[in-house]
This record gives sequence, C-alpha cells and structure tokens, in this order.
Amino acid sequence: MKKNNFSYLFDRDQIFKKDRRINKRHSYDDILRIMSVNSKHVNLERITVDISISGIGFISITKFEIDDILEVIFKYNKMTIPAIVKVVHINLYDEGYFIGGQFVAIKHIYREMLKQDLL
Repeated sequence: MKKNNFSYLFDRDQIFKKDRRINKRHSYDDILRIMSVNSKHVNLERITVDISISGIGFISITKFEIDDILEVIFKYNKMTIPAIVKVVHINLYDEGYFIGGQFVAIKHIYREMLKQDLL
C-alpha cells in the first residue's frame, strides 16, 4: 500500500538555498529620505539596514508594493546621494516591513564610490 504524504520533502534530501546575490551586503545604519513613490511626492524618512553596490535595504512602517519606484536621497561617507530605487522584495519585520530596493538609476560617480568601499 502506498503512503499518502503531502509533503514534497518526504524521503528527500533537503537542500538549503544559496544566497543568490552577486554583491555582498554591508551593514548600514542611517536615514533614507524618500522623496516620491511612483512619481507621487511624499516626504518619508526611514532607517536603512544594509547597502550594496546594487541596492539598499530599509525598515518601513509603510508597506510598499513590489516594483514600486522610489526617488530617494541618502548619505554615504558624508556625501548626499540621490538615486532611483525599485522595490524588489518585502518581508514582514517586527517594527513594520523590511524593504529591499535595487538601484535603477544612480550617477556613475556615486556607483564608483560605492564600488570602491563595498567590494
């Protein structure tokens, strides 16, 4: 008689997912100012958690949607960096949501500065 088990892991070796990020994240604790969401002007300040050369992660009490486009400003090494960020993932967090954003548009000089420090 065949066992009925609805788990796809039954009698299989479990494989843990590898981190698929190309660029390593670095801890970053500062303020992220969001100027617009999908071209609608807002004035939000959020706490950043991490940064890489390809994106930035922050905590928000406001839930954004995947693919939202944010116009942001943040400080890095005493420089104010403007960027356009696309929301790529949202996770529930104790104090709201953890938002992962990918840099869509950032000036070349700022990206090079991030590469020198973060790679």
